[in-house]
Amino acid sequence: MRQDDPIYAHRSPGGGTIWYITRFEDVTAVLKDTDHFVKDVRNTLPPDAQKPRKTSLNRLINENMLFADPPDHTRLRALVNQAFTPRRVEQLVERVQHITDELLAAIAPAAEADLIASFALPMPVRIIAELLGIPPADQAQVADWSQAIISPGSRNLNYSARKRKVRAFVAYLQEMFALRQQKPQDDLISALVQAEEAGERLNEAELSSMVALLLVTGHETTVNLLGNGALALLNHPDQLTILRERPELWETAVEELLRFDGPVETSTTRWVREDFEFMGQQMRRGDVVRVVLASANRDASQFAHPDVLDVTCPDNRHLAFGMGIHYCLGAPLARLEGKIGLKTLFNTFPSLRLAMPADQLAWRSGVLFRGLKQLPVRIQ
Repeated sequence: MRQDDPIYAHRSPGGGTIWYITRFEDVTAVLKDTDHFVKDVRNTLPPDAQKPRKTSLNRLINENMLFADPPDHTRLRALVNQAFTPRRVEQLVERVQHITDELLAAIAPAAEADLIASFALPMPVRIIAELLGIPPADQAQVADWSQAIISPGSRNLNYSARKRKVRAFVAYLQEMFALRQQKPQDDLISALVQAEEAGERLNEAELSSMVALLLVTGHETTVNLLGNGALALLNHPDQLTILRERPELWETAVEELLRFDGPVETSTTRWVREDFEFMGQQMRRGDVVRVVLASANRDASQFAHPDVLDVTCPDNRHLAFGMGIHYCLGAPLARLEGKIGLKTLFNTFPSLRLAMPADQLAWRSGVLFRGLKQLPVRIQ
């Protein structure tokens, strides 16, 4: 597609069009253009049209900055930036290291382990839950609720079962907000509850949606960064050797792993606001647009050797975290977890190797995230 039809129009049976954008230059253009490409489908409707009401599930998923356009996005981002600060992430270094060491120590006695279930999943789940201020006793339940929101198919949930979980999650969050309003703690939920910008605060629906967003994106992407990154290095032992000889390259390596096999396959959906021509293609109001980040990160017009893993590459302007106003808020935390997690993993288990052929590994279904179902390895 990137070579022969880089702005590909898929005509759906219902008559709509989904545009898949695969070249680095075009993907960048879409991500930066908030005038023609919007995240809230209601902004594609004529000014006099009645906007559809959102269900409780839609509100939980969509009432946050990821699915908002300016000026709503500007207001929400400003409020959340007050709570999710670089200082808050910097303070997590010791905690990330401690949780990583603890999880790896638990699997050390075994001959084999599934790195996804035993390490790549629980590490970021615990980090984001602690950052938000969710008590340890509630973290497994909250993780289950967030999985029901983002990937109900993987749990065989029908609509009714998913709705029940969403309602339970919202009720739990409302209770948390009330507690933090009465007795603020040094956590992210307290900071979100208290955040104020020009007299504006997050309302309850926005608070719930923002916490849900942080929970889901705060661990789903990092699970895949750890899993995909570990697999890439196991498949490229020469690069692993370089990192063992030059550990100062780990930050560079994480950027290259994000480019080479990043945690997000495509961006979240955008819609065409109004009829216009994009790179010679006529797009119509209401058309769906999906930019394929994984393809852009392998574009030979941007990267000299796009299909080669090179942990020494100093200049790596990948799009794994997006670009523009929707650039990933949690990028610093993901980078921190990726660096500490992968570096400690390979230092702890120098003989680590795959327990099955790489081409037999199963990948999770879906067009948004790029991640393994399991990553079985031999430790000793």
